[in-house]
Amino acid sequence: MGFLDDVQASVNRGMAGANRGVESMKLKNQMSDAMKRRQQLAAQLGASLYDVTKDDPAMRTGREALYDGIAAIDQERANIQAQLDEIERQAAAAAQAAVSIECPFCHTRMAATDMFCSGCGKPMAEVQAALAAAQAPVAAPAAPAAPQAPTPVCPNCGAAVGEGDAFCMNCGAKLGAAPTAPEQPVKPMPVEQPAETPSALEVEE
Repeated sequence: MGFLDDVQASVNRGMAGANRGVESMKLKNQMSDAMKRRQQLAAQLGASLYDVTKDDPAMRTGREALYDGIAAIDQERANIQAQLDEIERQAAAAAQAAVSIECPFCHTRMAATDMFCSGCGKPMAEVQAALAAAQAPVAAPAAPAAPQAPTPVCPNCGAAVGEGDAFCMNCGAKLGAAPTAPEQPVKPMPVEQPAETPSALEVEE
């Protein structure tokens, strides 16, 4: 039993050591994070205190090198930013100057930054207006309306009927059958008058 007890004790000590190592690493990470947050807050506090106290002689006494160093760095940053802004301005101007257009009045090539056309003297505003008008999309002509199918009508009386109607609702004629001819009024037959028999007097004469 003594041997097993020694083995168990060794295992327990190993686990306890591993736990201590994990806990120590965790605490060190927390410490590092706390230091980073403190440095950020200290930097913000220092920047705000510098802005408030940079013109205070009492605060500058004994700290002239720090105040002068920060002021020099701020001036350096301002100069660098001015150079960057100038480079960006020049790049934008060069890109705009590289764009050339054709005057719609005299077809002379001119830069987009020109104020007037060198060929006809038209101002840039008038040139741009003419170009915009020329590039405006032309409305396409309206397509002709599709022909509509003729409305079915009754072949007998000419009234409109439906597609599936079997009889005309106006005259009652059966649809699909040949139209019936309208009845003609019956004319009375002429009555023949009997021929007159000559009288005896006429015969004697």
